[in-house]
Amino acid sequence: MWRKLGWMMVTVAALLSASKADAGPDADPKTIRLRVSVFNDALVPPSVLREAEARTRLVLKEVGVSLIWLDCGTPGNWHTDLGCRDVSFPSHLSVRLVLGQKTGRDDIFGQSFLNERGQGSYANVYLTPLSKAKALELVREGDLLGYVVVHELGHLLLGKNSHSAKGLMRAKWDLFELREAASGNLSFSKSEAASLRARYWSAATENQGEASPEPRSNGK
Repeated sequence: MWRKLGWMMVTVAALLSASKADAGPDADPKTIRLRVSVFNDALVPPSVLREAEARTRLVLKEVGVSLIWLDCGTPGNWHTDLGCRDVSFPSHLSVRLVLGQKTGRDDIFGQSFLNERGQGSYANVYLTPLSKAKALELVREGDLLGYVVVHELGHLLLGKNSHSAKGLMRAKWDLFELREAASGNLSFSKSEAASLRARYWSAATENQGEASPEPRSNGK
C-alpha cells in the first residue's frame, strides 16, 4: 500500500510540475506582458516579418518580458479587430515599419518618440536604410529588423538617455555588436534589464496614460 501511495504521490508531483511548465512564462506574476502593435507600411514580406517577431520575442524573453505581437496589417488591409490602436504606455506600444527615413542620416534605422518626461508609446523603423545596410552581410534581414525593433522598444521602456557604450542599446552597432547579433547573442545588459522592469512596473502601478509623442532620434 505504501509503495502504491508513494507512486501516486510521485505521479501527482510530476503532473503538477508538467502543468506549471506548460503554463509558460506568463504564469510567473513577475513576467511583463507587453503588447506591441506593428503597422507594416513598408510591406515587409511575411517571412521576414516572422523572423523579426521571433527575434524580438527571444530578446525580450531574456529580460522577463512576454511579447504579444499584434500584426496590424498593411496599407489598405489593416486589421481593425485586434485592438491595434489601443496604445497605452507602458503596456501597449506601437511600432510602424515605414519606407524612407525622416532623420536625414542613412545610418539611423529607427526613431522613438518621447515626451519631456521621457515617456512614449510610438516608434518608427525605417526600412530603406536598413535594407541597404552593410550589416546584412553578417546578419539575416529578419534578425536585423527584429533587433532594431527591440532597440526602439528599449528606448520607449527605458526612457531618455538610454543609449549604452556597448550591446543592444549602443547608438551605433559596431562589428562586435553585429557579430553578437549574427550569433543571436545581442541583448540588454543586466542593469538595463533591471531598469526596464523597474520603470515598467512603476508606470503600470501609477496607471499613467499614453505619453504625448515628441520626436527623438535613437541614433540607430
